[in-house]
Amino acid sequence: MHSLTPISRVMGISVVSYDGESLTVTAPLAPNINPHQSAFGGSLYSIAALAGWGLIQMKLSELLLDCNTVVMSGEVSYERPVLQQLLCVCSLPNDSAKVFETLDREGAASATLTSVFQSNRKDAMRLSAKYHIKKKPGPDQ
Repeated sequence: MHSLTPISRVMGISVVSYDGESLTVTAPLAPNINPHQSAFGGSLYSIAALAGWGLIQMKLSELLLDCNTVVMSGEVSYERPVLQQLLCVCSLPNDSAKVFETLDREGAASATLTSVFQSNRKDAMRLSAKYHIKKKPGPDQ
């Protein structure tokens, strides 16, 4: 993640866990803080988008698919401030097998993933982002 998206290093993002269906990432509050001493909304959005991107990249690696992945759109809701270590969980959608089959067959697909931050065991921020995934051209293309 740090080599492909260098801002993730500055934000302090690191992977906590990956289980094949979800990716959990964390980042310290200090480099992502706002004047109210809570997490900056733009940082939360960026971390959530990167969690989805990272989850797709991990899955593509498992499937031995070489692809480009970009965020197409996102709908965000901020429910409460995040005042401590940032922890974001992103999970694959229920139809992810179909998405990756379409990608393999047609060379491109889109998927909507949801990333969630919690604060005091309640949802604090939720991003539903649509990602476009496209196979990279092979050497003969």
